[in-house]
Amino acid sequence: MVKAIKKFWKAQDTLERKMFWSILVVVTIVATFSAIFTVFEGFNAAASLASLGCAVLCFVIAFIAVKTTQYNQCYLFMCCMLSCFLLPLLFLFCGGITSGMPLYCITSIALIALAARGKAKIAAFIISMVILMVVVYLSWVNPDMVFTTLDRDASYLDFIVTIFLTGITLFAVGSLSLMAYADEREKNAQLIAKLDYLSMHDQLTGLYNRRYLLQYLENFVWKRRNDYYLAMLDLDNFKQINCNCGNDFGDHIISTVGKALQRYEDSSAGECVARFGCEKYMYVINAGSEVEAYAKVESFRKAVRQMHFEKSVTVNVTVSGGLIPCNSKAITDVKQLLFKVDELVASAKKQGKNQIRNMVEN
Repeated sequence: MVKAIKKFWKAQDTLERKMFWSILVVVTIVATFSAIFTVFEGFNAAASLASLGCAVLCFVIAFIAVKTTQYNQCYLFMCCMLSCFLLPLLFLFCGGITSGMPLYCITSIALIALAARGKAKIAAFIISMVILMVVVYLSWVNPDMVFTTLDRDASYLDFIVTIFLTGITLFAVGSLSLMAYADEREKNAQLIAKLDYLSMHDQLTGLYNRRYLLQYLENFVWKRRNDYYLAMLDLDNFKQINCNCGNDFGDHIISTVGKALQRYEDSSAGECVARFGCEKYMYVINAGSEVEAYAKVESFRKAVRQMHFEKSVTVNVTVSGGLIPCNSKAITDVKQLLFKVDELVASAKKQGKNQIRNMVEN
């Protein structure tokens, strides 16, 4: 039973639905107990039927909500029926102002506040307030409208029962509403975190994407360019491999090579590996000299050359690359830095591929 309830609660994927079901269940339970107490306290049959009518109304509304999925409209309708019809009747049947019914009336109006925003909610609140105040006023000027008048002991007993039930109602509704809100907030936080991750990372490889890399180069690396080198690495003959072996195998190569390059990244030193294009990668290197930076890139090139893929053992994957110091005197901004390193990659391709070219300055 408990597992089924938890499963049902988790299946309610919006805050609106969780609020609807939690409040509906609480109101149904309280209405049922109220019907029982009216019998116990010796009220007339009409009072018991009106209390039981609240519970029946909740079941009907639950059925309509499931069929139509109009949860907020059904919830608002339930509150209006309680405040504008059932509770005014119960007020007259159960002792009027000498009973605990005013507390039920206030609670029903308070529940309207939990409906979704809109003009209908405000209208429901105003109409409910007017009807309840009119009923109380009419019972004052015409006491004969009240079917039952409670004596002192019955009045105190009824107030004790009412305080108990309304207290449970408000506590349960408040607790369940906060629980639903916390669940929704956690779900939204997870969604935001996922969207934030996707905004910075490439979905196929898990590496940083082009957008993030450009921001990183502009906002971080360029201000410390004396310590950094930029390498661009491009898979050789990738279009041919993709055409011969299929897109799925091509994606597998891109992902495998990207993850291999990521193992060279030292994030604590400010290094960054990103997928720059279809088969292109960028590696921002923190090194004390160009020789050290070149050794890192060359080590990766050799590692790629030795890769074997079970799906196609005949495929030989290689990379061509370019390496450039970020503090080069010939470069004035990040855009030019990217242009120059791309030129070096093109040069490596023209001169036989499977090699790393760097810029020699005089």
